Amino acid sequence: MKKFLIVIIFFILTLSFAFLLQNLPENKGKFETELLYFPSGKMIKEISLDYKTTLTNIMWFQIIQYYGQHLLTDRKLDHLYKLFDAITQLDSNFLQCYIFGGTVITYDMKKPDLGMAILKKGMVNLPTLWQIPFIQGFLYYVYFQDYEKSYRWFLFSSTKKDAPYYCKTFAAASKKKEGDYITAIKLWNQIYDNSNNRFEKQKAINNIITILKEIYKKKVKEGENQFQIMEEFKKIDFISFQFNIKFFKDSISLEVKD
Repeated sequence: MKKFLIVIIFFILTLSFAFLLQNLPENKGKFETELLYFPSGKMIKEISLDYKTTLTNIMWFQIIQYYGQHLLTDRKLDHLYKLFDAITQLDSNFLQCYIFGGTVITYDMKKPDLGMAILKKGMVNLPTLWQIPFIQGFLYYVYFQDYEKSYRWFLFSSTKKDAPYYCKTFAAASKKKEGDYITAIKLWNQIYDNSNNRFEKQKAINNIITILKEIYKKKVKEGENQFQIMEEFKKIDFISFQFNIKFFKDSISLEVKD
């Protein structure tokens, strides 16, 4: 108990000292000084003894407070990486810290290299979880707009234990965005084949039909006639459900057979 109190008192004094420095008249509004004396992750780990869970929670609340305060004021988040790095040194299994850290450092700090570094650190320490590679794929999709890399990370996350089915749907969406319609259809067809959920199966059907319609429109714009397009559609013979196609001037209608 005595050791525990020493650790807590040390940590509170450190944060209090930083707070006092920040609120000195000469430091008013200078948020960059507030974490000048924040201990390193290595130092915190060495003094935490058997109380790392308590210290991790205290640090987590400090991160949330720091992030919220600056996001609503000057948007200077220069110390975020230091905070996330410190907390993940103290507790290498803190999943939320990797996910939140990688996202906000990439988006809000506009420092994707540091954001990716936090996520990669998470994948090293938590290699069996699907959430971290999924977030990596999401950032490649939305922030970098690199759809090939997002596809690879989404697909990788789908191979992890307990990964939800939508990991593969995001992979399919990445391929569609990239213009690789055939791979996208194959992924949706896998979802259809591997699911026993009626909603998931219907979503797979709807997406396959949508992609087929987009292929048709694209081929029409490229000057192909209906016969040529129909011949190409016959090559897509791996779809697990049967459907009828009706051709119109610049569109098609697809009806799934029961």
